[in-house]
Amino acid sequence: MRRVYSILAGLVSVVLLTAFIHVSEAEMDSVEAVKDQEGEFFLVYEEVNIRPWEKDGTLYFFLPSYFQWEKAQFEVLRGELEIAGEAVESFTDTVPYEFEKDYEYCFIQKEKENRGTLQFLKSANVGAVYIETESGSMEEVDADKRYQERGLILVKDEEGETFYGGFLDTIKSRGNSTWGTEKKSYTIKLDKPADLFGMGEARGWILLSNVLEGSKLHNKICLEMAADFGLTYTPESEWVDLYLNGWYWGNYLVCEKIEVGENRVDIEDLEGATKQLNGSLEDLEEFDTGEQKGVLATRNPEDITGGYIIEKDVHDDSISDFTTDDGNLFQLKSPQYATQEQVAYISDYIQQIEDMVLIQDEAVFDYIDLDSFVHRYLLDELVWNGDFGINSLFFYKEQNDSVLYAGPVWDYDGCLGSSRFAGTKVLLVREIENYKTEMEKCLTWYPYLYENERFYKETVNTYEKMVRPYILELIQEETGKIDRYAEHIRQSVRLDMIRWSYSDYRAGHYESFDNNVRYVKYFLARRLRFLDQEWLGEDNRYEPEGTGELHQVTFTGPGGTEIIEVLDGEEILITPEHLLGEGEWWCDKRNEGALYPELPVYEDVVYYSKDGM
Repeated sequence: MRRVYSILAGLVSVVLLTAFIHVSEAEMDSVEAVKDQEGEFFLVYEEVNIRPWEKDGTLYFFLPSYFQWEKAQFEVLRGELEIAGEAVESFTDTVPYEFEKDYEYCFIQKEKENRGTLQFLKSANVGAVYIETESGSMEEVDADKRYQERGLILVKDEEGETFYGGFLDTIKSRGNSTWGTEKKSYTIKLDKPADLFGMGEARGWILLSNVLEGSKLHNKICLEMAADFGLTYTPESEWVDLYLNGWYWGNYLVCEKIEVGENRVDIEDLEGATKQLNGSLEDLEEFDTGEQKGVLATRNPEDITGGYIIEKDVHDDSISDFTTDDGNLFQLKSPQYATQEQVAYISDYIQQIEDMVLIQDEAVFDYIDLDSFVHRYLLDELVWNGDFGINSLFFYKEQNDSVLYAGPVWDYDGCLGSSRFAGTKVLLVREIENYKTEMEKCLTWYPYLYENERFYKETVNTYEKMVRPYILELIQEETGKIDRYAEHIRQSVRLDMIRWSYSDYRAGHYESFDNNVRYVKYFLARRLRFLDQEWLGEDNRYEPEGTGELHQVTFTGPGGTEIIEVLDGEEILITPEHLLGEGEWWCDKRNEGALYPELPVYEDVVYYSKDGM
């Protein structure tokens, strides 16, 4: 018989019952469609199935923080399982296996026998999100960002208390840089609003993979920094372990979605008002003038001055957007289905602001919120956000308010020295023109604002009085938030590092989690040092002290091999260029990244010569 677990009882239809249920082996074998399937075994834990993941010849069971053996049972389908020489039967009392210990296992199915090593690994301190798609697979979701699939979702905190259990209206993949990785980020929409981890009720949520950086701290730290700087409607977030169709998918960050709503960007819902007048907006005819895009509606709300959420982005994949005279593409995130009149209104409004910015008209401060523009700039400058002015630069405008606000902030996995812009001695606002291309048209507002005396004074004053003290507290050894958060997610990240190959995605400059965390603090300390000189005329040093350990740095090129020793925390001051061939450069063997002169040495590293072509 089918056994439906309590949290989902009464919540799911017959169509989706297979998502969080246990089906007995006898019943499965009675179904013609599964007679020829290979055998399998997995853990049934309360409401969910947890499947083992094979890597490098070892099977791993990645278990949630709240896991207890007395609540778990094995299910063995179409085979016979032995662990440590003992037979394991379905739904019998489970031996409380030790965590992180190697066990020999044998699984016999038909004429096939699998033997190997099995480990049980338990996370700590973070909640868990379980998603079962209707198809039982993520194949189509991961193949097409436009594809959406229904399913079921269960969200629990680190103690096992349930935030939400029931239907998942949609799951779809998202992202730009992370889109090319296996560990993708996702947008999910619950069947009904839920308050996840105390962030307020809503249906739409984001699951960030943080796949491109090794500390898993960047987005969390930067979002909280923005909120503490006073940037309104900054998304809240919380780390979790994600399971997809029973498979452990790693450490993720659950984030609030940037959207209009009472617990999100709390401005007038212009799209909702338009929908009330016209019905479904998705079915309306679209228009595209080359400069503006949107939908053709017969009726508009009486007041179309707000609210608007606008994003500066170079990807022309939105339903509604407009391009300014200076070539800046702005997408409308809300209303997503903007009418021709709404697009025309907000386009004219933004054009007016852009014109004033570019001619240095002091009246611009009647139309932009100085505090939010300064605070957002300081955040992006401080963490050296490589997307600044290119992507994920949001603004919002409220109804009957002539002022444009900077924010909410978003997308910081490529900052803090993890991207191609690794330098800590460069002023980002002056670099915008340097990396502006036809494909990456950067918003030029900030370089012009930076030249404005009022904006500059407010920037320097805010940096000295608020930002610098905040960062110095953030990077404090042990007591600072960075070290406290690193300790909080340590075990979850350890599981994530086993599940995924960090070197494949250049996730972090270092092999170890601790050294990637050290680098976050080092980078912020170097930025403070540089900004102190740039803005305050002070020569201060904030970099943490090294351990005194010597590390070996190996260089191998056509001219031979040299090994130099570098003190922990110091930079590589001299490289053996005579070992390189013409047009070659030094490449990190672990992650294929270039050698950065400012990168401190925290562990042994090997560089090899690579042709520039």
